Amino acid sequence: MSDITLSKAVRTNLLSLQSTADLMARTQERLATGNKVNSALDNPTNFFTASALNSRASDLNSLMDNMSNGIKTLQAADNGLTAITKTLESMQSTLRQARQDKSFQNHIYEVTADSILTVNGGQFELPTEIKLGVETVGRKAQLTTIDAQAYQGPIAAATGSQASEATGIGGRTKINVGGGLANNSVIKVGGIDVTLTGAAAILTPAEIAQSIDNAINANSSQILGDYTVSVGTGVNADSVIIETVETDQPAATVALVSGHSAAQKATSTFAYGSVPTTVTVGGQSISTGGSFETFVASLEASATAGGYRVVADPLTQNITLEALEYGDPAPAVTGLYAGELAVAAETRIDLTGASVTAGQTLTFDGQTLTLATGGSNPADLAQELEALIALNTTLNGTYEASISGNILTIRKRVGGELGSGPTVANNFTTAPTNPAVFENGEDEIPGDVTTTPITTGVHIETVEAASDTFSINYDNISVEISITGVKGGVGTAISAMDIQTWQNSTVERINAELKNADINGLEAVFDADGKFSIVARVPEAKTLSIFGPRGVALFGPDSTVTGTPTVDGYSAKTAVDKFVEEINRNYGSKLRASNDNGKLRVENLSTAELEVQFDPDGAGPVTTRPSTIKGNSVRDNLSLQFNDLKNQLDRLSDDASFNGINLLRGDNLKITFNENGSSFIDVQTSDGRGINASALKIENLIGRDLDTDEGIDALINDIKLALSDIRSQASKFGSNLSIVQNRQDFTKNMINTLETGAANLTLADMNEEAANLLALQTRQSLSSSSLSLASQADQSVLQLLQ
Repeated sequence: MSDITLSKAVRTNLLSLQSTADLMARTQERLATGNKVNSALDNPTNFFTASALNSRASDLNSLMDNMSNGIKTLQAADNGLTAITKTLESMQSTLRQARQDKSFQNHIYEVTADSILTVNGGQFELPTEIKLGVETVGRKAQLTTIDAQAYQGPIAAATGSQASEATGIGGRTKINVGGGLANNSVIKVGGIDVTLTGAAAILTPAEIAQSIDNAINANSSQILGDYTVSVGTGVNADSVIIETVETDQPAATVALVSGHSAAQKATSTFAYGSVPTTVTVGGQSISTGGSFETFVASLEASATAGGYRVVADPLTQNITLEALEYGDPAPAVTGLYAGELAVAAETRIDLTGASVTAGQTLTFDGQTLTLATGGSNPADLAQELEALIALNTTLNGTYEASISGNILTIRKRVGGELGSGPTVANNFTTAPTNPAVFENGEDEIPGDVTTTPITTGVHIETVEAASDTFSINYDNISVEISITGVKGGVGTAISAMDIQTWQNSTVERINAELKNADINGLEAVFDADGKFSIVARVPEAKTLSIFGPRGVALFGPDSTVTGTPTVDGYSAKTAVDKFVEEINRNYGSKLRASNDNGKLRVENLSTAELEVQFDPDGAGPVTTRPSTIKGNSVRDNLSLQFNDLKNQLDRLSDDASFNGINLLRGDNLKITFNENGSSFIDVQTSDGRGINASALKIENLIGRDLDTDEGIDALINDIKLALSDIRSQASKFGSNLSIVQNRQDFTKNMINTLETGAANLTLADMNEEAANLLALQTRQSLSSSSLSLASQADQSVLQLLQ
């Protein structure tokens, strides 16, 4: 249109009209949409900020359903707990009803002083004779030391099993001189420094002992303990022995400070990466178990038999086996991977124990290999990784892979190339053994065993005080007892006061140990002759046994005895009343007897039938008459009612689900509170087992469980504990429900805040936009009039030409 020429006035008015038209179009769009920002072109900052706020509000809104379902699931669990509580209360009521019921069946017998009732069934597990007894004095179960001398604990011995340890009965510390201690060397004994002196450069055991003895005597108020010092004899000829006088005190603490060479035990060290499926250690075959920790545990389990102690470093996975005794050879280790010469820089991975899920990766030198299949078979994993390396063009050009058993070797293709083997990383479910990397030409170090030989020198050994150890069993409860001697120390004098003090402390300690083991019917005593006894507190038909090598030596080979109960006389005069007294006194929890017009009435206090063989004159089977006393049918039926309620309890637990989740079955309910999942709550029963009869420790009853009032009281107490557990769990679920409801309200308010904030950034003020439109329409009308006036000048020229 450049061929047309417009006057300045016309052009100006035309541009004004066009601008006004654009503004009107924008205002009309805002009025139509209600938004002042309809696209990023309108206001990029507000548009994208509002979009983000709306997106977050939408994400939070989608979580509201999850919270609502969570609330309903918790409410369903609460419904179940309420019903279970009522069921437990009904079970409790059933037990109380059984407790109150006394409808026991009975039978009447005409008895004489010679009558015998043989009962079986009911609460009696074995046939039991009931007859009138003769008044006798009972006998306590008792075992006494058989030696003719007074017992003073273990006897000091310098031969036999203790010859290599020391000479006395106190706790012992033995300084094995070995390579020798130098003149003026220093050791620490019982907390004080002792300077050892003698005539020559290297001290004799006698000189060392004298120096220690002098220091102990000179520092008696400072040294920690009372000790005697002597030179060993026989196999201990090169040793100095420090012995604790008080046998209940530990051995003296001794530390080498200066002027000595320390002895070392022989060791064998190897790397876990060199261990195949099994390895032989100390003559024993040890399985790796698929992991470093399992292998170390297997070594420790066999350590004593193999003659070694295990020191394992989980960081480097190096394992050191140390000989148990000084002078023993290093533990033999065989069967490791053979040392192979590496022809180039390489990495070998032992895939034993590795576990892989499809999609997991192995990465090295910037290349990631994704496994298509999963599994835990090492050979299959190695074969798949070998194939993946061959298919990777980058790796195949630089490395080659090979497999041997469970070992995958990744090696540079150019033989003799220097440098490190590839660094390997993985995200396997269970990682393989740490990769071993070898430089060019190296031996396979992990396959080697490094041994350190025996190093002679000074070393210190401690031995606990000698003790007589044996086991006591009374009424089928056992406890091990250990007794130390009166005094230790070479040449230590023992006074009568020492013996009395030792006896008092010994019986006090043993009686405390018996009580802690719930053996309340025994006590330890010394008699006037100093002999030691274990004796029952009261005469009763319970068996006392003492066993173990020292037990047999102290108490004799027949160290088992059973006491007899005291048979009291009867206060009654007639045979019937004596039978009533006998039955109620000795069988009162199982039977109840009474005098029924001169006859013996016997009640069966059980839900099971009681069979009675009645011999009226005690003459034997010919005169025996059988009878049966029925059980308590009311209590028996109540046990069935209890079981029905228990079954209903389990069904209530099974039915308290919502949308497939049942918290009472132990299901886990996860409720997410924010859009990125970092805020959530896991709802589950306290121990994850759910709420049912088994978890509440409620078992099915049989009639005999309700035979005694004491048994019913115990069951009622079990129900009380179950109710306490239910209330505790209901409280926890209530707390969880409160948390979820609070978060639900918070999320609703948060959504409103986000949406309001987004609206504030984009919504138009409709009043303002309507006013703008009216103004623009006015401007448009005026601009049109102005354009018409501007065009009139051109029209005048046109009229002149006409």
